[in-house]
Amino acid sequence: MRYALLIATVAAALAAPAALAGNGPGQEKKAQSRPAEVAPTLVSGPTPIAPADVPGGGIGTGAEAFSGGGNEPALSPACGACIETCWSGVARAGSADWSGHAYIYQHLYWCGNGAVVTYATVWQSYEQDGWYYINAAYGPWWSGGCAGCSNVRASGYIMWDWRTPIISVHTTGTSWLNSTMWAWGGVSF
Repeated sequence: MRYALLIATVAAALAAPAALAGNGPGQEKKAQSRPAEVAPTLVSGPTPIAPADVPGGGIGTGAEAFSGGGNEPALSPACGACIETCWSGVARAGSADWSGHAYIYQHLYWCGNGAVVTYATVWQSYEQDGWYYINAAYGPWWSGGCAGCSNVRASGYIMWDWRTPIISVHTTGTSWLNSTMWAWGGVSF
């Protein structure tokens, strides 16, 4: 029994590098394929939320100033008769394939009056699984637009490794996420 297990383990170890690189019997030699980059996507939202539910610490005039901390929409001081509305959403980017994934998430909160963004805040979280390992994460930072402009953009990125177990096949990558929040409640990348 031990001998059969040893033979099966050695055979698998010898076949694995060729199978992963596409160099097995009857196959042309080809380069190791890179893990697939996932296009930025909106995981949830934009969802209208009460101004009192928007976290502090962002840019612009805080949403709670418009409604007095209540849950009803209020008139925006930046526009006079424009109605202030707040939204939340979660954006995601990264790399993923059958062997796992490395994702960067941006948790977006912003308010606008249809003409300008009056307040925005963002924070990031990360997720790794399988053969992916996140080595470093940067952001978020404001990279475009402004409170008082029609949009505001938050940016961040992760650096990750993809490494097979047992045998040493290795690649690295960087996944960027640039989320643009619009005054009318839209999100683009």
